[in-house]
Amino acid sequence: MRIKQTRFYWLVFFFTACQPIGKSEVASILEIAEPKEWILVIHPEGCKTCLESFYSELMNLPKNSPGAIVILAKNSKSLRINPIIGDSPIPLYLDEQKLLIQEGLVKMTDQILLFRGDEFTSFDILDYERVLSEIR
Repeated sequence: MRIKQTRFYWLVFFFTACQPIGKSEVASILEIAEPKEWILVIHPEGCKTCLESFYSELMNLPKNSPGAIVILAKNSKSLRINPIIGDSPIPLYLDEQKLLIQEGLVKMTDQILLFRGDEFTSFDILDYERVLSEIR
């Protein structure tokens, strides 16, 4: 009897741990409207020059892009200077409390994550051009 209970708990744990992580979960945690196709999560660590180039490329996205951008950062003076914060062509959200990290959807070492449907792809900041080709 005890073995059956243990197996049951392991099965429950296995199925709950294997839940897919996608844009619905990100939108739910941040309490934002879920975009049609993708959510781009940026953890602004690493190459600052690459980040500036990436942000300027994101400014060129069409206004009807079917996605949203989430930046894991405090609303600091240096961040507000960046044009993408004040004049983003698509919805942009700041995760100032880093809820996505607290909930385990994003790791501290992640730099760029692209959430689509029930899956996500991780990118290095140096590979930002590949991210742009994925969302265009």
